[in-house]
Amino acid sequence: MKQFCSAAVLVLALGACTGKPPADAGSAVTAPAATPAGTAVPAGDDFPAVLQASGTEPFWGVRVEGAKLAYTTPETQDTPRNFEGERTLHEGLLVVQGGDGDGAFRLTVERAACSDGMSDLSHPFTAEFVLGKDTFKGCARDPSVPAEAP
Repeated sequence: MKQFCSAAVLVLALGACTGKPPADAGSAVTAPAATPAGTAVPAGDDFPAVLQASGTEPFWGVRVEGAKLAYTTPETQDTPRNFEGERTLHEGLLVVQGGDGDGAFRLTVERAACSDGMSDLSHPFTAEFVLGKDTFKGCARDPSVPAEAP
């Protein structure tokens, strides 16, 4: 009997290490945390929900949160131009686009190593931002992950 109890305790202790609740833990289901408005990411989109894209000559930046973009230049740091569009994957590229005419925009992000040419920091993505008739090329990264120095 003593061996049986020792074996049962060992089995229960090992079961606790798996991180799975016991079968009789109850039927309560915890809802996933709410996603802030505008940051919903379609299923299958494994790009970060938040990205920072930027480039030089001319200097520009786009912060992506889901399908919302905030475009800045050195002159507009305090008053970004905000856009909201559609976030899709197209042949492995992340595309956020919308608007029409002079207000049309498209941000395309590709998984490819990128250097901004000035800081020599490595970024995991290349980026192209088209606004109306202007095209800006640069790099992108998840702003919560530090850029890699050479």
